[in-house]
Amino acid sequence: MLILHPQSRFRKILSSMPSNPSTKLAAPTAKTAKATKTPVAGQGRATRPVVHDIIVVGAGLAGLIQTRMLQRLGLRVHLVDPRERSALLAPSNDRRASTLTPASVALLELPQSWLVSRGQRIETMVVDAGVGPQLTDSEALRLESGAWVVSNSELAAFLVEDIDLDGVRGDGHFGQAVTASATTPGRRLISCADGSELSARLVIAADGRHSILRRADKIQQQVQDFRQTALTGIIHHEAPHEGRAFQRFLRRGTFALLPLPGDGHSSSFIWVEPSASASTRTSASRRKGEGLFSLEPAILIERMQARIGDTLGRLSKTGNEDWGQFPLFSHSCDRITGERLALIGEAAHSIHPLAGQGLNLSIKDAAALTSVIVEQRRHGLDHGDAQALERYQRARRAETTRMAGLTAGLNALFTQSDGPLRAAAAVGLRTLDRIGPLKAVLEREARR
Repeated sequence: MLILHPQSRFRKILSSMPSNPSTKLAAPTAKTAKATKTPVAGQGRATRPVVHDIIVVGAGLAGLIQTRMLQRLGLRVHLVDPRERSALLAPSNDRRASTLTPASVALLELPQSWLVSRGQRIETMVVDAGVGPQLTDSEALRLESGAWVVSNSELAAFLVEDIDLDGVRGDGHFGQAVTASATTPGRRLISCADGSELSARLVIAADGRHSILRRADKIQQQVQDFRQTALTGIIHHEAPHEGRAFQRFLRRGTFALLPLPGDGHSSSFIWVEPSASASTRTSASRRKGEGLFSLEPAILIERMQARIGDTLGRLSKTGNEDWGQFPLFSHSCDRITGERLALIGEAAHSIHPLAGQGLNLSIKDAAALTSVIVEQRRHGLDHGDAQALERYQRARRAETTRMAGLTAGLNALFTQSDGPLRAAAAVGLRTLDRIGPLKAVLEREARR
C-alpha cells in the first residue's frame, strides 16, 4: 500500500508495463457503478455526452504532470482547460521557480539533458534561525540537497510539448471552463461553458485551490490564514551562488533564495512579512495607500541586503522583471475523492511555502493516483470505482497531513515564539550541523 513513498511502487508497476507507450492496457470489465440520486448535468438535452476513459480538468503543472504520467503508461487521457490551446503553447510570464526533490525528479522521469540545460542543481541548503541581523555561515545549518530548481514556465512548456493532445494517447477540450459536474451509473459527467458535455469513468480534478469540481461535489475544506504576505521574484547578485540555496527564519517571516540556472548570478526569492506590515508599513505609506511590498525596488533591495548580508555581494534588479505578492493560506479537505472523482495538487491541499514542497506534493499525488489506476487496469478492474479511489486517499492522507503540520509548525516556531525559544531553535540548528547522524536524517528527508 502506498503511504509515504509512492515512487517505489510506481516504479515497480512501471517496470511491469509494456515499453511501447501506445500499447493498450487491459480494459476494465463491464462492471456497473452504483447509481446516485444526483441529477445528470444537462439532463433533457438531445445530445449525448462525449465518452472518455479518463478526464483531467486543469492544465496547470499538476494536471500536465498527471496527464503525462498516465500517457507514458499507455493510457488515453482527455485534458480540459479554460484557456485556449494556443495560450498553453505560448511563452508564459510566470517567473516563479520550484524546487524538485530527487524523488520528484525520478517520478517525473525528466530527461537528464533537459534538467541540466534548464535547471539548477542545489548543492547546499544554508538554513539560518535569524537570530543575528545578517546571515552568518558559522551560525547556519548546511545540508547537502541534490534537489533541482526549475522555472515553472519552463517546466510547463516541456510538459505541454511532451504530452499527446492529438494522437492515440490523448486529446483536449480547450477554451471552455467547466461549469457543472454530476454522476450517472458508472460515469461522471462534466458540463462546459459552451454547452458541451463530457463523460468518463474517472475525472481528475487538477483545477487549483478554487476547484470547481471540489465545490460541485460539496467537498468541505479547512482553510488556515497565516496573516502573512509573500513577495516573489528574481534578484541578481554580484557573487555567484555556486548552487547554494538560502533560508532565513526571521521573526517577521521567512526569507529564502533559490539558485537559478544561467551564469550563476541570479536567484529566485520569496520574502514573507505579516500582512499588516506588508500592506501598511508606515504613516507615510498609509497616506499613499502603500505597504512595504509596494515601496520602490531600490528600497526593497536595501532591505533584502540587510537580511542576506554580503554573502552574495551586492543585489540588483533589472527593469523588465516583475515582482509579485500574494497572501499566504493553507487548506486541506475532509476527503480528496468523490464518486468517480479524484483531487490532486492544490485542488486537494496547499501548504505554507517556506519548505518549498508544494509542487513535490502534487507530483506525489499524481504518482500515487497513477499507481492505483494502472494496478486496477492491469487486473481488468474499473479504475474509477470507490475502493480504488479510497486506496489513493489513504496513500496521500498521511504525508500531506504531516507536511502541512510541519510547515505550519516551523512558521509558528520562528514567527510567534518569544526570544528564548527562538534562541533555543537557533542553537538546535547549530547543534544539528555538528551531529553527523542527525544531519544525515535531515538531508535524507530533503531528498524525498
